[in-house]
Amino acid sequence: MARISEQSIEKVRQAADIVDVVSGYVELKQKGRNFFGLCPFHDEKTPSFSVNPDKQIFKCFGCGAGGGSINFVMELEKLEFVDSVKKLAQNYNIVLDIEGGDSKKFADTKSQLIAIHNYATKYYHKILLSEEGKKAYSYLEERGLSKNIIEQFQLGYSPDSSDDLLNLLRKESFSADAMKLSGLIIKSDKGYFNRFRSRIMFPIQNQRGDYIAFGGRIFNKDDFAKYQNSPETPIYYKSNILYGLNQNLQDIRAKKEIILVEGYMDLLQLVQAGITNCLAISGTAFTDGHANILKRFTNKIYVTFDGDDAGQKAAIKCGYILIKNGLEPKIVTPPNNMDPDDWIREQGSKGLKEGINNSEEIIKSHFKYFSTNQDRGSLGINDFIQECVEELVLITNPVIKEIMINEISYLTSIDKNNIMILLNEKVNYRNKRISKPDNVNKETSLISNNLPTKVYDDIIRLCFANDKKIRTIIFENLNDAWFLSDLHSDIYKNIYIHLKSEEAPPVSIIAEQINNKESRVKLIDLTFDIEKFNHSYSSAIDSLVRIEQKFLQSTIDNLRQKLRNNNNIEILEQLKSIEEKIKSVKSKYDQK
Repeated sequence: MARISEQSIEKVRQAADIVDVVSGYVELKQKGRNFFGLCPFHDEKTPSFSVNPDKQIFKCFGCGAGGGSINFVMELEKLEFVDSVKKLAQNYNIVLDIEGGDSKKFADTKSQLIAIHNYATKYYHKILLSEEGKKAYSYLEERGLSKNIIEQFQLGYSPDSSDDLLNLLRKESFSADAMKLSGLIIKSDKGYFNRFRSRIMFPIQNQRGDYIAFGGRIFNKDDFAKYQNSPETPIYYKSNILYGLNQNLQDIRAKKEIILVEGYMDLLQLVQAGITNCLAISGTAFTDGHANILKRFTNKIYVTFDGDDAGQKAAIKCGYILIKNGLEPKIVTPPNNMDPDDWIREQGSKGLKEGINNSEEIIKSHFKYFSTNQDRGSLGINDFIQECVEELVLITNPVIKEIMINEISYLTSIDKNNIMILLNEKVNYRNKRISKPDNVNKETSLISNNLPTKVYDDIIRLCFANDKKIRTIIFENLNDAWFLSDLHSDIYKNIYIHLKSEEAPPVSIIAEQINNKESRVKLIDLTFDIEKFNHSYSSAIDSLVRIEQKFLQSTIDNLRQKLRNNNNIEILEQLKSIEEKIKSVKSKYDQK
């Protein structure tokens, strides 16, 4: 199987400075030696996310996330290790060496899937510009799209053929498995055929600019399925993608606000009108994943969905998801049930800008929608408050929650204390449902007899001592089987090979080699401020003695438990031997 060479990975680590990488997603401010910003992995108002340029690691003191540059990209972009390395390599213009595998031009399945989508994008675009795509092109012109927009977003046309793309992909030697996995080709009892036929094609890119999926729109009005979208694949997860991000990222960062629309055509019309700080969710419901993407760039979001009933329902739902994730949404309502596409074509950018100026906070917009569509009597007001409270339960920021409760009280003339009572009832009910103990992944469940882990923490920290003598005595004496904590054992196994190096082990490299997230977070937690820890030879010996004694005592406890059920002479002899061994543990270090 093909893999990226260790030399290439090390080149990426050297080039991808942690401050530079994180600054692409988080606004950082230097305080002392470290940099701080709002954590991109959880909702917070006060920065608890820190970057240590000396160790090349990051750590959030709020949620515990931590690691090196590659780990950061993995967690934020939801990528595998290899894809994170490739992304950073591309950003820093590093050519990767691929080792092993066969002689095919693709190192892995994901590379082949991206190549398939790149090929399909060029093919569909070529067809759109040909005689075969003339009607589709005319339709786009009728919808007001210019040649520049069609080129910029590489719009295309899929002909009315069941196998044209299929045959072309076969000629390019793409594997049948990859073609099927791409979602562009479907397998049936009768064989393989194209997914998209007679549709205007909207290629979807990830943030790097790779083509990874398509949206297909009919333009013959008698077809019942207006849009057809690519299924999720190994390179396309709907909740991780926002249409237009690759093209509009620079303007979004400059303006620090985002206009969020629903459809491809909505976004294209906005861009054509000169409004380039926009993104589209395109063919899927808005999710927490989308909110986390938006949060990387700004907190200020203008939700501009269709003006009809369905669009406004979706906008309100989206608004609550944004608030829950720590963003600041406002709802923009297009006039006369129009969608943003029609609104821009009819009124230009001026109409949308006026709509943004008149945008409303989520509670006010929700109340206006409810009042228009429901009975405003006492029962209707109660239903509205119930709907709001269901959303407030999920909001953790107490200040935001109080502001929203005050707004509900003002709009409905219901005492805010009564709203609080209702909210607390909902919160208590929810907490009861989720409070059933689940200790499966608790660190304490990995420790026999609930032994404290401080001594394990200490020995891990001592492994990073600058004094090679300290690291050497640990290397020569510590057995990883002595750890009664799986987390610490996992960490130590990754540190072990570095202990006899001339320099202290590199935290960022070890963090990126640890597959288990809990172990990695624990490592970062132990080493982030390691300068404050007292590294001494005597403390290393003391820790080694205590760890071995704990292990032996645990073994004794287990043997005694066996004796209760079986008074075996062999067990008694083992007990006696281990008890003697415990007494002698300390003495073996007397001459060291």
